[in-house]
Amino acid sequence: MKRAAALIIIFSLIFTVFYGCKDDSDSSDEPVIVSNISDQKEGILKLAYSKADMLDPFTSTMAANIQILGLVYDGLYKIDKTYKPVPVIAESAIVSGTAVNVTLSSAVFSDGSAVTANDIVYSFDRAKFSPAYGSRLENFSGASVSSSNMLVFSLKKPDPYALSCLTFPIVKSGSSGELPIGAGRYVPEKSGESVYLVVNTKKKNFNPAVKTIMLVPVRDSSSVESSLEIGNTGFYYNDLSNGVYSRINAKTVEMGINNFVYLAFNSASAAFSNAEVRRAVNLAVNRKEIVATAFQGHARETYSPFNPEWYPLVSKDLIITPSLEEAKAIIEKAGKEVTEKEISLLVNKENPFKLETAKLIQNSLVSLGFKVVLKDYTAEYYTEAIELGSYDLYIGEIRLTPNMDLSPLLGGNAGYGIDSNAAVCKRYSAFLSGECELMDFVNTFNEELPLVPLCYRNAAASYTNSMQADFACCDGDVFYDIETWSFK
Repeated sequence: MKRAAALIIIFSLIFTVFYGCKDDSDSSDEPVIVSNISDQKEGILKLAYSKADMLDPFTSTMAANIQILGLVYDGLYKIDKTYKPVPVIAESAIVSGTAVNVTLSSAVFSDGSAVTANDIVYSFDRAKFSPAYGSRLENFSGASVSSSNMLVFSLKKPDPYALSCLTFPIVKSGSSGELPIGAGRYVPEKSGESVYLVVNTKKKNFNPAVKTIMLVPVRDSSSVESSLEIGNTGFYYNDLSNGVYSRINAKTVEMGINNFVYLAFNSASAAFSNAEVRRAVNLAVNRKEIVATAFQGHARETYSPFNPEWYPLVSKDLIITPSLEEAKAIIEKAGKEVTEKEISLLVNKENPFKLETAKLIQNSLVSLGFKVVLKDYTAEYYTEAIELGSYDLYIGEIRLTPNMDLSPLLGGNAGYGIDSNAAVCKRYSAFLSGECELMDFVNTFNEELPLVPLCYRNAAASYTNSMQADFACCDGDVFYDIETWSFK
């Protein structure tokens, strides 16, 4: 396939940029450190990492390494569970049109030197082209220094939620390679071949019970889970992107992530060119059943294209009660005959969550009167069929950036089947530029329904039974509340 770039952008079931995994099988001679119970009593947490994937915040691709580096480096902002930006190195900011003016706090690096605007620009220039942060900075065209503690980011197009993307790691200007100087919660130290993270004493108001973190090398991504089960490490994150949930011998908490699962229409399909028919399909779909049955509870239903936990919409009542009777009435009123020809529903059969979702939707559409052929293809042929437009419907997934940018879907390079000239796409541009309110766009979306929102997936965070905490993990930082973690 020559379309690998499209895979990265469109379907996190194949590869998710932020939580992507890397094959480290060439590191089979790496040592495996066996756990010692005294480590836990002394407040040492062991985390798995890959030595084959450098501990460089701007080149790392393995999920475990990227998560660990979040302990060493702070960003201008961090995002909480509602994807609201919380100032860290930034003190304040003003977003106006295509300009983002940021004033810095009095943060310092772990070596005691002040964090300046020059450090931010240096870090931004590296983060913009990094595997982990490049996609969220796609709309940022550059950054310039106003003064030692002020800088301006330039946007390609307006974005009222741009601050949620300023979470890239800040390093000291000029530092590069593995573990450059940062201003995060922990500081890296080496003892021979072993790598540790110790509490950053320059970090204000941070006094965790976990004083030391030992990084345990693993051979490949699959070894991270087994290392927790056998006691070599104390924490394991699984984004469930393969559509399989396996119980392990550890405590596990659910964690909402920003992976949007939807039912897409082919705008060139005669069956779904009518908005009334699309609205009927929207009413026929039972999202609660999809979440409970197909995703085995590892998802949250959504009734808009945005994450249901997103702070601008948390107080809005967007729930739709499924009703086959109402759906049939809409089709009858529209004067559309849905039984005339077969329609195809495309799904990646290698993902059990998605395959079961497709089967449930097929049943709903059959009850509505459609003749539905389920095209369950392997990931490669599934993607090819979408790119060729060989479908009427397909089950899609995209990982949205923290600002909930729908541009890749609405007129962008992930919006297969969506007419970029549709009113909903123009309305979205108007919303970004401040010409209409968020709910104005949501209402237009619900009228046109270029796709049917289904759910946002969950991930699973597991930890050793010897640990205790509330584990308020969030999408932007699985160690969000590590200062509350402790050992029994």
